[in-house]
Amino acid sequence: MPIAREDGFFVTHDLAHVTCLGVESDRLDDCIARATRDRIPGAFGSPHFGFRGTDLDFLARMPWLEAVWFWDIDLKSVEGLYSLGGLRHFGVHPKRPPIDFDRFAHLQMAVIHPVLRDRGLGSLPALERLHLWHFRPQDQRFSSLEFPRSLVELQVNWASPASLDSLPSLPELRSLEVHRCRNLCSLGDLAGKFPRLERLVVAACGKLSQGEGERVIQSLPSLSFAHVQGTSWKRPVS
Repeated sequence: MPIAREDGFFVTHDLAHVTCLGVESDRLDDCIARATRDRIPGAFGSPHFGFRGTDLDFLARMPWLEAVWFWDIDLKSVEGLYSLGGLRHFGVHPKRPPIDFDRFAHLQMAVIHPVLRDRGLGSLPALERLHLWHFRPQDQRFSSLEFPRSLVELQVNWASPASLDSLPSLPELRSLEVHRCRNLCSLGDLAGKFPRLERLVVAACGKLSQGEGERVIQSLPSLSFAHVQGTSWKRPVS
């Protein structure tokens, strides 16, 4: 995500396809004033770009925000998020208190490091894109996570389960990506769970065999593209 200084403030135009302003802890009031003046729809923050806060209370002063992304942070409170009734794009990680996602009815895309006692993710009616990072449950299964049936895109990164069998059925899913899941050795029954899957990418999952990838590709009638463990496949045009 390209970030540059514009008129003295950190700005990106790449996050959620809207303009987002960097929040700097030492210039918090100035940043909020700039966002208010231009009605900037998104905000981001990271220690790499001057954000060192432990809460998001300041978001209550920008209730129109549609997109937030705060990373490499250690938050003690996320109450400020609940001021954003129109939030569509969410990314706050890795260290944070649990979040009640039920309160973001318009959320369309979420990037999360799951936290114990998070709730409501599975009931979001508009959520289409979900990117999971560093999910490491004790039982090595995805069963403890909630997945909305509206998902069109799912990305799993650095997760510990050995199989995708514990993922729920997602009838609308079109794209699945799995990256750097070092315990993964089985893709399970993707055809049964994701009957409309068109795109499959599995990369850097050291225990997964090439034969397992070939088996799954052959079982997916809607698949148009796959890249599994370094081998690409594309359905021939008939």
